Order: sequence, then C-alpha cells, then structure tokens
Amino acid sequence: MTRRTFTKATVATSALVGTGTAAKSADVDVVIIGAGAAGSSATDALIKAGYSVICVEAANRIGGRVYTDTSTFGVPFDRGAHWLHNRAINPFVNMGKKLGMKVYKAPANERVFIKGRGSIGADGGAFWDEYKRVTRAITSAAKKRKDISAADAVTSHNEWTNTAFAHVGSLSMARDMDHVSVMDWYSAQDGNDWFCAQGFGTLLSKQWANVPVSLNTKVTKIDASRDAVTVQTSTGTIHAKAAIVTVSQGVLASGAINFSPAMDSSMKSAINGITMGSYNHIALQFSGGTIDVKPDSWIAYHLSERKAGGPKGGGILANVSGTGLCYFEVGGGFGQSLEQQGKAVMVDFALSEMSALFGAGIRKGFIKGTATQWGLNRHVLGSYSGAEPGQAATRRYLRDPIADRIFLAGEATSFGEQATVSGAHKEGLRAAAAVSDLLA
Repeated sequence: MTRRTFTKATVATSALVGTGTAAKSADVDVVIIGAGAAGSSATDALIKAGYSVICVEAANRIGGRVYTDTSTFGVPFDRGAHWLHNRAINPFVNMGKKLGMKVYKAPANERVFIKGRGSIGADGGAFWDEYKRVTRAITSAAKKRKDISAADAVTSHNEWTNTAFAHVGSLSMARDMDHVSVMDWYSAQDGNDWFCAQGFGTLLSKQWANVPVSLNTKVTKIDASRDAVTVQTSTGTIHAKAAIVTVSQGVLASGAINFSPAMDSSMKSAINGITMGSYNHIALQFSGGTIDVKPDSWIAYHLSERKAGGPKGGGILANVSGTGLCYFEVGGGFGQSLEQQGKAVMVDFALSEMSALFGAGIRKGFIKGTATQWGLNRHVLGSYSGAEPGQAATRRYLRDPIADRIFLAGEATSFGEQATVSGAHKEGLRAAAAVSDLLA
C-alpha cells in the first residue's frame, strides 16, 4: 500500500465506536460499509496510512460472519466461521499466537458411522474411497476447463456417493452438487486447517478491538454519480472521496443498498452467478464423557436419503476443543429447508441423528442446544459465496470499481480463498490499496 507521508485532518472516529451514530454531513477520505473481516482490515490499513476513515456497520457488533458466543453454553461457540483454513497462507494463525490465544492444528480424528451400527472399519474405507473418486472426477472436469456442475462430473454412483456428495457439496461448498461449479471448487486453495480454542470470532474481535466502527448504522444508498461519494445511512449522511463495500453477496443481491450509478451488466451477472449458500451449525452440549470421542473429531455417517435437492443429514464436529460441545453441520438444500423450520426443529433433528449413531443413552447427558440461521439473518442472508455452474469466471467482475470510486471487497471477491475469512481479510487489504492508489 502507498503510505502517506502526512496525516490528513481526521474526524473523531474514535468517538463512534459502538455508539451507532454517524456524524451528519461528515467529510472523510474513505467510508467503509461493513465491519467484518474485510471491512476491519481495510479500515485499519487506511487509518495507518494516514487517511480519515469512517467504518459503518448495520449490526450491533463487529465481525460479520465471524462471531464467538460465550454466553449460550458458557464455553466458546463459533456461530459463524470456526475453521482457520489453510494455515500456510492464513494470517489468522500467527495473529492468534501474537495475541496469546490457543491456536492449534486440527487433529486427524475422522471416524465413519452407520446408524444402528456405530463406528465402522471397512465401510469407513469405502466412504473415503468414494470421496476420493468423486473429487477426482470433479478435478478431471475442471482441468478440461469445462465449468459444468459437480453433479454432472460424476457419472456413476454407489451406496456411499450420497455421503460423498454431502462432504464435497453441502458441507464444504454450502450448496448441493448440481449448484457447484467445478471450476470454482477446483480454484479454491487447500491445506492444513487449524482451530482457535477461544473461538475464531474472539480472535478477530481482539485483533481489531481498536478499529473505530459506527454500529447500528444501516446504509441505504451510495451515490458516486459526481466526483465524490455520498452515503445515506440510517443515522446521517457521509461524504467521502471513495467507498469500500464489504457486505455479503446476499445483501448485494437483495437490493437493500441502492447504487448510483447502477452496477453495469457484468457486475450484475456476477452477483447473480456468485451466490450465497446455506450452512449452519446446530450446537448440542453434552456433559463430559457422554460422547466418547477425542476432541475435535469429525464424524461422517452414511446418508441414504435425499431431501430438498440434497443429502438428508450432515456431519459432526464433536467435542469441540474438548468442551463437550458438538457442532452438527447442515448445508445445501436440506440444511436450508431445516433452517426455515426453526431452531427447535433443527436441534431435534440433530439430536435424533446423533442418538441413532451413538445410542439413545446420550440423551441423558444432553444439556441444551441451539442453531444458527444465517440465511434468515437480514445483515447476511446466507453463509458464504459459491459460483453456480458456468459462472465461476464472473467472479472477477466483482473487483471492478463502480464509477471508479466504489470498491467491493470480501470473501466473494477472492480468487483462491473464496468463502474464507482469510480471503475476506486479504480482499479488504486489496481494496484499501486500490483506494490509496486512487487518492494518492
């Protein structure tokens, strides 16, 4: 980033932290919409570079889809992102270490179950064999530069295909296989995952604890039709030289923010082609020893049925950081249908599935449960982004500025780290650098 050699006259942004009030007719260099990973990193970078900045957030907290709840269960519960993906290129691992937090490599504690039979051996191998076969078929299609659906790339099925489809599609891409672009899947970088015992949201909030944000400030219109940017918010008007918009693809697609001039046809096609998926945690708390698994064990189990367009069921991250908390993960069409039925139905389904796997006796050790509903969260409207088949190439249009002064940033604008917090963070820095170049 181009560093300024002098400090601009700044507004008193520190007074805006958590107040939910934006100064009316404020004049700043840059306004940033959204205080998730992208918005926070962009705000921090631009302030350090000497610019006057206002970051506004519609919710009552920072973090966006990275949020740790410590009150529901008395232990950290990541309501959003939990996995620190691909440690080799993920800066949050080192951030966590520097903050004195417990970050550690995700252990290789995978187990495969069949309802009524419990943990299995030979069939477990059959599942992983099928998983590898499915991913090889998708890889082969992607290498041929054919952006077909992942479902179309797999030409034959067996008894474990449905389970493999869940792990490749709904539990990874937050969408069913017929809505997964093979090019989008193939372009995502992979590597060793890590966890943060105190919660990913806790890590993020500590990293940017001093970044000034105006909370409870909803943006309704961004106007760059003249040689400046005017932002209409629920608490006032902000005038700036440039804007960085870090809201989700769900919010962009909803039309909640009016842009002037309007987005061009390329960007509109990208918003229609790079859509939000469905992925939620159903969190179940058990007393110590109820679920006999090692900390952070991933439980896959045989899924034989389909519902709402995808595999009926999910996967389980059990005994999270040794707390006894289990995340029953659901995604894709089935997960979305479950979400719409409400938290009580979601918890009941997850508990019933786990009882079928571990035995009805686990209900005696069940303490309580809850579920996230990211698709119903008006500030997000989904979990994370993914390309529809044939639409992976449109992602690049999300990086095109609007009227040369409005820049989009977030996990959806990332190439290679899409759908990750690390990707969002780096995209915030990219947009901040673009603004700095514009204003230099």
